[in-house]
Amino acid sequence: MEIDFVDIKIVSMEDEMTVESPSNPSLRYIFLKLSQTPPPLWQKHFAESRKIPRHTKWRRIWIDRKFFVVECVPTEIETHHLNDLKKDVAYANLHYRDYLMQQVRVETRRSETQQIELDRLRDMKNRLNFD
Repeated sequence: MEIDFVDIKIVSMEDEMTVESPSNPSLRYIFLKLSQTPPPLWQKHFAESRKIPRHTKWRRIWIDRKFFVVECVPTEIETHHLNDLKKDVAYANLHYRDYLMQQVRVETRRSETQQIELDRLRDMKNRLNFD
């Protein structure tokens, strides 16, 4: 069984979507487009990767459908946040892929167990005499 997951990537910055932050006029909501909408478990791994701030410019970032929304001074995208996000995306991809591989192993074992049981039933069926 194959894993049907392509790693998520940041593919662009959507400059025309940029808006002023409602909580701080000096900040903007910067939208970074993702290659696909992340599944809920991937989002959980992403959030886990971001729990501990790595520097003083650490900002609030959330996922909105197919976008990261970064509340920041725009130049911080280039100087800080893009590199952080690439690490967080790699972490989430790795852990989500590990989860999927574990699910494949569980499904493979279940399927093998069912096949063994079916083979035993067929063997028994062949030994039975109904006369």
